[in-house]
Parts: sequence; C-alpha cells; structure tokens
Amino acid sequence: MSIAIEPSVESSGSASRQESRVAGTPGPLRRIWRGLRATAEKFLPAPPIEQIYPLLGGHIYFQTLSAAVQLDLFTLLNKRPGLTCEEISARLGIQEKPARILLLGCTTLGLLRKTDATYANSRLSDRLLVRGAPGNIVAVVEWQHFINYRAMYHFCDSIKANKNLGLSEFDGQESTLYERLAHHPELERIFQDAMQGISIQANAMLARYVDLSHVRRLVDVGGGNGTNAMALASHFPNLHATVFDAPSVCQIARHNVASAGMASRVDAVAGDCFEDDFPANVDCILFCHFFTIWSEDKNRYLLRKAYDALAPGGSVIVFNMMQSDDETGPLTAAMGSPYFLTLATGEGMLYTWREYQTWMRDAGFATVRTQKLPRDHGAIIGVKG
Repeated sequence: MSIAIEPSVESSGSASRQESRVAGTPGPLRRIWRGLRATAEKFLPAPPIEQIYPLLGGHIYFQTLSAAVQLDLFTLLNKRPGLTCEEISARLGIQEKPARILLLGCTTLGLLRKTDATYANSRLSDRLLVRGAPGNIVAVVEWQHFINYRAMYHFCDSIKANKNLGLSEFDGQESTLYERLAHHPELERIFQDAMQGISIQANAMLARYVDLSHVRRLVDVGGGNGTNAMALASHFPNLHATVFDAPSVCQIARHNVASAGMASRVDAVAGDCFEDDFPANVDCILFCHFFTIWSEDKNRYLLRKAYDALAPGGSVIVFNMMQSDDETGPLTAAMGSPYFLTLATGEGMLYTWREYQTWMRDAGFATVRTQKLPRDHGAIIGVKG
C-alpha cells in the first residue's frame, strides 16, 4: 500500500510547486515545458551540492521523525508548547544531550519551531503528528518504521532478482507480507492501523467523487479492517458492503464493525480472491488500493473474474494512486512502487491510467470511464454490458 499525505502549506520550494502545477496539464504541454526547462538548464550554473543532502540523509531524517513520534514529542508540545530542552528531556525521560540532537533534527526539518530557548510544533506537526488528533499519520510513521524500513535495505537486491527479498526480515514461509503478518500480531496491528489511517483519507474521496447511490451490494476485495466498507455504507444509506479478505483480517473487521454498531450493513467473508469465488448476488466489486499489490497477469485475472461474477449492469471499480501515462511521476508513484517490489509481494507497482483502462476493456467491460481525484488518486470504473 502506497501513502497519500495532503501537502502542507508550509512545504515545498518553487521548483516543486511549479512541477506539481505542470503535472496537471495535458501530456504534450508537459513535454514542451520539460523540454524548455532542460534547454534552459544548460545555460544555468550547476546546482549546489546541498541539493543532494536530502537524498544522502534521507534515512537519518526519517529516523529523526520516527524517534520523535515514538517518544511522543509532538503530542507533548501540542499540550505544552514553549518548553525548553531541559524541560523536554525531563518529561520524555531522556538525557539532555540526546534531547538536543533530536530537537536539532526536528527543528532543522521544519517539524519544530525554536524561539529563543523554547520549542513548539510547526503547523504541519500539530496537524499530522499529534497522537490522537483527527487525521494524524502517527500510525503511518510506525508502519514505515517497524515494517517497511527494515525491508527497504534489500531494494537493490530485489531489483536484480525481481523478487521481494525484503520479506526475509519477517519470519514465515509465505510469499507475501500480508500472509506473514498473521504470524506477528503486533506488526499486523501496526499495519492495519496504518491502512486505516490511509483509508480514512481515501474513503472520503471515493465517497465524494464516485457515485454509489445505485449500488445495493458491494464487495470490498482486500477490504482490511472494515474502514472502507463502513465509510461507504455510512455515506450511501442503501448500500450493504462485504469485506472479502484473509481469515485473520476478517476477524479484525468483524470486531470493528460490531463495535461501530454496523453489523446489519457490513459483514466480512473470509476467502482468497485468487482461489475462492467472490460473494454472490453483488452489483459492484471494489478493488481499493489493491491492484498495486499484484502483477499485470494477476490483475487481469481478477478483472475477468469480476466480470464473470457480475450481472449485466454491474460495475467494477479500481481505486488507487496512479502513475502518469508518460511514466514521469508523480512523486507518490516513485515512493510507493519500491515497497511492492521489495516487500509486499515482489509483483506490484503503481500502474498507469492507460494500463488499467486496457486491462478492463480486455476483460470485457463495455463501458470504461476514469475519474481523477485529489492527491494523485483515481478511479477506473467498468460497467458490464
């Protein structure tokens, strides 16, 4: 699963902002703009060496963020802004020298603001890094630290082998991360918490921009802990949703559904989407952040299987972060794809809009339409004739 974080008003330089604006223009205009930029760069001074610092120090910068999250530094400063280094070290239970190092890193990265001798959160940190705050990404940081970071050491070897060699960091004989997490309940909890945080953002877009008012029974394939299904059922009062996932995941989903008092609207059916039939009598099959996990062949198979399971007029929805058709971005596609190769399954990546459309038409769907969504997301919708 890839990550979508809403950009901060405090972040990004003029070059990245301009690139972001250009990314939303038609392909020919992007190529013209990039050609002009490449020509202009030949006559400009070489970029300063400092521009490579974020790449050389990326591992350190992330671990600075992760350490601050694990220590709940941002939650502390949200409740008590204006503390000194001495006061922070005492409240976090660490010595003053390592506290200085941590505060230096967080301040330099723009996560904290220092005024005289006191520290406070930046707006970005108050918004995203305070445990328990609405929309926070604490669980996503923990997922990256405890699961993904360990595996990414093996990225180069995974490229050469075309296999998820980062999976060796986790005990088990299964071939995917999702299966091995069943042996590690705490890691599975961290993973599902992160997916829930990502899903909350994504579901808001899906419900807002994709009309499901005509759908009566929907299957959420790989629906995880039920966050997707409950959000959609809450938004569309005539919708009944079914989570279709591994047995251990369905147990989590059933608990969450019961706790939310939604058992009459949402259920969970355990199964393997490649081996078992989809639940019967449904008129929409949803693959939410799912096709990025698998190879082209497996995605094509799932679309053919969905086509066969649906009655005429039924629809399939592929909802993912998308790679541009010219394969030059966006940045989120470059961030997410190595995870699927190195750890998740060794098969997937963030695919292009064109690939999804082609696969859907080849599966037999008569009508295929696209819906571009914020934060590099999109929905490809196929309707069976």
